[in-house]
Amino acid sequence: MGKILQLALTMMLVLSSWTGVAQAANPYSAAYSVNDSIITHYDITERVKLLQALGGASGRVEQAAIDQLIEDRLKLRAAESFGMGVSSEALANGIASIAAQRNTTAEGLWAKARARGVSRQAFDDYFEVQLIWRSLVQRRFREAADPTSVELDNAINVAAAVTQETILLAEIALPFAERGEEATIAFAERLARDLNNGASFEDAVTRFSRSRTAANGGQIGWLAPERLPAAIAANVLGLGAGQVSQPVIVSTGVIILKVVASKVLSSPLQKKVTVDYAVLDFSGQSNAISQATSMQRKLDECSVSTSTAANYGPQSGLFGPVSVDSVPVDIAVSLARLMPGKSEVIANGDNVLLIQLCNRTTDLPAAVKDQLRNGVFGEKLGNLAEGYLLELRRTAIIEKR
Repeated sequence: MGKILQLALTMMLVLSSWTGVAQAANPYSAAYSVNDSIITHYDITERVKLLQALGGASGRVEQAAIDQLIEDRLKLRAAESFGMGVSSEALANGIASIAAQRNTTAEGLWAKARARGVSRQAFDDYFEVQLIWRSLVQRRFREAADPTSVELDNAINVAAAVTQETILLAEIALPFAERGEEATIAFAERLARDLNNGASFEDAVTRFSRSRTAANGGQIGWLAPERLPAAIAANVLGLGAGQVSQPVIVSTGVIILKVVASKVLSSPLQKKVTVDYAVLDFSGQSNAISQATSMQRKLDECSVSTSTAANYGPQSGLFGPVSVDSVPVDIAVSLARLMPGKSEVIANGDNVLLIQLCNRTTDLPAAVKDQLRNGVFGEKLGNLAEGYLLELRRTAIIEKR
């Protein structure tokens, strides 16, 4: 009896081992189950070859293939619950679109896969799931993913802050009142030539500049180029550090600019800058700078400047919104270094102005705004899709066979 029992146990072990070998040898045997769907060893092999063919293989390729196939089963089941599918025509168009994004054609993608021995069914299944999932996610989350006005404004502000470079400028301000207009222009041209031939800019600032910046070596400060009016930008953006501009004529005189230093921040982005600003003109008054400085301490909002503008000189008033290119150059340079709500006194000879920046708006072309809107939408949609897939996986029954 004992021998019979021992023989039976031996036969059971042999049969069990044969079954395992048979399953391993059978490529169509189950490797994983996902809810009521099966992933076979053949499915995994095909996906590995496809990933290698499409250049999506890195690291543990087999595990990546398994993870993808599990997610595919979850996505398909979710789509089926909404009655969604993909027609053969939509599949062909979708593959063509994906291929174009990879700078190839649908035939080119299929040729790569076929060269690796991938079946047409496995190839089509891979792209079909992508298209179904995209449609499902947009159907479920399109409204939630639409950017709010706040989100879009934030994206625009971030993009608008990007600039090609920022430059540190210094100036020599030569008022017409000191030499007369013709003589001042002639003197400025000679001085600019001397400075570009090696004369000391700092010495020239000390001797000739009548701007308040002269006390600081003529330095205006670090400025983003798009904040400068075209008349200034055209003269300084082509200059290297240490180079001096040609004379720039402003309403009250001539200024010569030096690029003290520059630094690249990021790639350029086309943008349009408009400003609202207030001016109080103290020119011709006794102790003009002292009076302007005293008024500056009292300023809170631009409304204060506006309400008192009638009591001051002809350049006084509230202006804007206007493009920086339409602002008088000397005022525009002042506005370029101010933050909204801030003010400063500028003086060039007898010309004394209190300038306050009320608001600065950086606008982008419609095409750029559309790109930003699509970017925000895509990011939100991607996050919602990722959360949805995690939820599908959390509630799924996934077993290794």
